[in-house]
Amino acid sequence: MDKNGVIAVVVVVISIVLVGLWAMRSGERIPIGANCSAPPDAPTGLSHSLDADTVTINWQPSRAEDITVYLVEATTDRAVPPTAFVVPGTQTSFRRQAPPATYFVTVAARNACGTSPRSSELTLTVTP
Repeated sequence: MDKNGVIAVVVVVISIVLVGLWAMRSGERIPIGANCSAPPDAPTGLSHSLDADTVTINWQPSRAEDITVYLVEATTDRAVPPTAFVVPGTQTSFRRQAPPATYFVTVAARNACGTSPRSSELTLTVTP
């Protein structure tokens, strides 16, 4: 395996660990003094732009108090669990270099009261 393959494997493993930690926290109780009344709504208006092999995903923010993070999930095969990327709640876009493939992308929002449903799926294709 070459250097890029090793880097890709490390990125996937780190993503899996971060998603696991995030999922473990999803069962927590609402903290005292949390500034929210309910989990957020799903983000809407997913769109994308391509610049060579760099993809930018944009969305409309969830209607909720104090979004802490957005979870961008992407896969090239719906039968395989997606790779998840955590984006600060102050951002409504995500930019990443992507190898040629067709990707299926969703976004969810999280606040102190819980996690939203996933957004509608966005399908995009990166060509060589």
